[in-house]
Amino acid sequence: MPRVLFYAGTAFCFLLALTSAAEAARQIQSSSFAFAAVGAEGAFSSRAGWAIVVALVTGLASAAIFLRMAALLAARNLFGAFMAIFAVSGAMIALASVLFLQARMVVVGDEAPRAALAELHLAGSLILGFFVGLGLLSMRPYFRVQASRFLSISVAFPLPLFALIVLQEMFVKASVPPLPAASPASIVFLAMVAILFFAIAVHCVRHRHLFLEMTNLRELLDGRVDPAARPAGRPIRLGGAAFDS
Repeated sequence: MPRVLFYAGTAFCFLLALTSAAEAARQIQSSSFAFAAVGAEGAFSSRAGWAIVVALVTGLASAAIFLRMAALLAARNLFGAFMAIFAVSGAMIALASVLFLQARMVVVGDEAPRAALAELHLAGSLILGFFVGLGLLSMRPYFRVQASRFLSISVAFPLPLFALIVLQEMFVKASVPPLPAASPASIVFLAMVAILFFAIAVHCVRHRHLFLEMTNLRELLDGRVDPAARPAGRPIRLGGAAFDS
């Protein structure tokens, strides 16, 4: 992984942790949701363009960290690695869609098209939350091996918390576009995301050699054998997976 991309991704993970914690605290005080260029009550900030660009760059840099984790996981758990790639790709597509909708809503002045875009924005933000929860859960096999038990258990919480948000939308009270309504489930969801992204950033700093060194999957998958120690007349058997813990 390129050194610049690694340090940028780690820094943006810290930024995501701080912004998620700040959003959770703001929801406790004002009971309103905000994301990137969309402020409270659906109003757009005066620096909407910069907010959209920063949010997109933050998502791309953080996704690079998760993809590197998926590459490290591939030799141990190929299914988990593919699930992580699927979830990270879905999260990035959802994030880009939401941000491009925000960019369009900023320049559209008519109420009718803007209302339609707001409905799409609400659906896109829910899709983004689903893929964020799924992406964190898909990293559980990696954290079980390379990180602490705290991380491997904590990544299982965001997705059920997001399910509570969806159930509230369906059976309790529908939110007013363009963002979901603030609720205890959304506050706890954002708090868990903040804790997890902070822990992931600390993990990246502590284990930066795993992210910066090159990964040779052939060396990981080939068996560790000593050609001089094999019985005479028998070929060397390759393909047995061996891992250095």
